[in-house]
Amino acid sequence: MPTFDSSVISRAFGENADAGLIVAYESHQEASRFLFAAIGQANGVALLQGPAGSGKTTIIREQLDWAARDGAVAMLDGEKLTPSRFISGMVTQFGVQANSTNEQFRLQQVSNFISRQTRSGKPPLLIIDNADRATPSALRQLNWLAALDERGKYSLRIILTGKGRFTKLLQHKAMRNLARRHPAIYSLNPMTKRETIIYLRTRLIAAGCERARKVFPIDVCDRLHEVSRGWPGLLNDRATRAMERLQELQEATPKPRLVISCDGQTVAEHELSEQQYVIGRAELADIVIDDTYVSKVHMMIKVYKNAVVLVDLNSANGTTVNSTIVQNTILRNNDVIMIGRHRLKIENVPAISEEMDKLINVTDTMMLQSIGDIRRLRAKRAITALNHRHS
Repeated sequence: MPTFDSSVISRAFGENADAGLIVAYESHQEASRFLFAAIGQANGVALLQGPAGSGKTTIIREQLDWAARDGAVAMLDGEKLTPSRFISGMVTQFGVQANSTNEQFRLQQVSNFISRQTRSGKPPLLIIDNADRATPSALRQLNWLAALDERGKYSLRIILTGKGRFTKLLQHKAMRNLARRHPAIYSLNPMTKRETIIYLRTRLIAAGCERARKVFPIDVCDRLHEVSRGWPGLLNDRATRAMERLQELQEATPKPRLVISCDGQTVAEHELSEQQYVIGRAELADIVIDDTYVSKVHMMIKVYKNAVVLVDLNSANGTTVNSTIVQNTILRNNDVIMIGRHRLKIENVPAISEEMDKLINVTDTMMLQSIGDIRRLRAKRAITALNHRHS
C-alpha cells in the first residue's frame, strides 16, 4: 500500500493546491485559444459555458494573467453581483479615480476611463465569472456597458462564464446590446480517461508524492473518471476522498514489529516502518544486538507490503526460525527468530501473496542482492561517520 503525508492531499487537490499549476487537457486548451481569438475580434465578446467544476474559473484566470500585460482588466464574481459591487469592482481593478460615492457618477467615470483606454489602442477587458448568477439589475448595467463604443468600435471587451444559460439570457430584451455584438460561445467538454490519468498523477507529483502510479493505478483512475464524468472540480473532490480513505486504511493497518528478548526478559521493541533492516552486533547495524554469539552483520529483514522476509548474511552461528535453521525465509505472524542468546518475535506480519511466495524461492538471487545491499549500506555509513568525525 503506497504511503504519503496527509498534507499531500491538500496540496494536490485541496485548498493548498498551487493555483499556478494547470494541467491543461484538450478542451481546456481549445477554450483558451477560443477566448484569445474571440476578444481579439471586432465584436470582442466571448461566452464560456460548462457545468460546475468544469474548470471555467481556472481558464479565465489564465486569460486574466495574459490580458493584464496589455491593458486594464477587471474580473468579478457574478454570484449575487449587484450594481454597487459591479461598479466598485471596476473602479478598483481598472484603477479609476472616482472619489464620489454616487453610483451614477462612478459609473460615468468608469465609462470615461474605458473610452480613453480604447482611444489609446488598449480597450479594457471585463471578465464576469458565473455571470448567469448575477442579479437582473447588474445584468442591465452590463448591457449598458456593452453598448459603449469609440468611433464606431466597441470600447469594452467582455468575457462571461456560466453553466449554459447564455442562449436564453441573450434572448431577453434587457440584454439586447450584448446580443447585438453576436457573442462567440464555447461549451467545455470533460476529460477523456487518458487525460484523467495524466491530470491525477501530475497533480500528485507536483504536490511532492513520487509514487503517483501506486496511488492512482489505471483501474483507480478509470473509476474516478467514471464517478466525476471527467470534470476537473468533481475529479479533485473524488480524488481527495479516495486518498483520505487510503490514508485511513494505512493508519488502521499496524506495521510489523520485532519484540526482542533475552533470558525471558524483553529488551527492545522495534516497529518496522522502513524497507529493510540490518541486524547484528556492529554499531552500524540498524538494530544492534549486543551478544558475542551474534555476528557483526548477522541477518537482514526486508519489509514488503505483502510479506516480511528474513535473509541470513552468512552469519557464523546461523539463524533459526521456530527452531529450524534457515538461510532465508518468509516470516509468518508470531514466528520466533533465534540468534545467539536472543529471541526476536515478529508481530503484525501481512498475509503472504502468491507473487511473494514465488519471489522468495529465488534464493541465490535474493542472497546476492542482500549482500550487495549490506556492503553498500556499510560503506555509506562509514563515509558519513568519517565526515562527522572531521567536521
